[in-house]
Amino acid sequence: MPPRLVSLAILVYWSVAAFFLLTWEVLPEMTLGYPPDLRAIASAAGTNPGPVTWSIDVIDDRGKPDVRRTVGSATTESRRTEEGAYEMTSHVDVDASELLRRTPLAGAPGVHLTIDGRYDVSPRGDLRSFDMEVKGAGLGDKLFSVEGRVADGVLEVSSRGIASLLNRRMKFPYEPKGVVYDSLRPLDRLPGLQVGQRWDVQVVNPLSGTVETARVVVEKRTLIDWNGEAVSAFEVVQTAGPIRARTWVALDGVILRQQVPMPVVEMILERLPDGAPKPVAEPARGDER
Repeated sequence: MPPRLVSLAILVYWSVAAFFLLTWEVLPEMTLGYPPDLRAIASAAGTNPGPVTWSIDVIDDRGKPDVRRTVGSATTESRRTEEGAYEMTSHVDVDASELLRRTPLAGAPGVHLTIDGRYDVSPRGDLRSFDMEVKGAGLGDKLFSVEGRVADGVLEVSSRGIASLLNRRMKFPYEPKGVVYDSLRPLDRLPGLQVGQRWDVQVVNPLSGTVETARVVVEKRTLIDWNGEAVSAFEVVQTAGPIRARTWVALDGVILRQQVPMPVVEMILERLPDGAPKPVAEPARGDER
């Protein structure tokens, strides 16, 4: 084949390959828009007039997901500071004995756990630091703490527990405006969602100090029963290794429900409507101790 025809064939092949690459990879990302980053999440959550209350429930039978036991509650709040930065705080109360009542760990001495978290986000939406503390009622000092600091594009996480085995220090690369949060802190909002969006987040386990990268995908739109009404919501799936968590987000970006799979139980964090009383741990209806 003459050199000119070879060059033409290569040019045609390259053009076709570039076309399909643009069609399959680049254009979908452009048409879907950018996924929510930490600044969008913090600023959208900061529009709430006050704290948001969540019920923490347990599903004992996955075949009956509507039958739940309430084992605790959570409160989240985001506010804008005087310098224009964002502060995101959370407080979690969990009755550990009720949480584990129908698991192989049932019968162990019950402990009432509290988990407090705080995230400091810069005005441009970059994480600067976070702190978490786990305490047990009647057990004196805190049981576990996790701290994270970002410097020069590196997130350094250190954890300290009541046993030296739990003390560790880890480092991870941090992307500007990258999302970092803990698995027991429900995010308030995920604005600007569209089906097909995908991005990565860093998830911190406040009970072990481990950090995992999770892939997040907006899978579909669906209807869920929330506060006694059928609500249209995005179903967002978060995958980290074998763990798949799900979050249901109203079309205006308000998070309504978050599924938190754990090794021995499956928890649901349900957003309560404004003005609803704070939930207390209690068995599911019709359950017997």
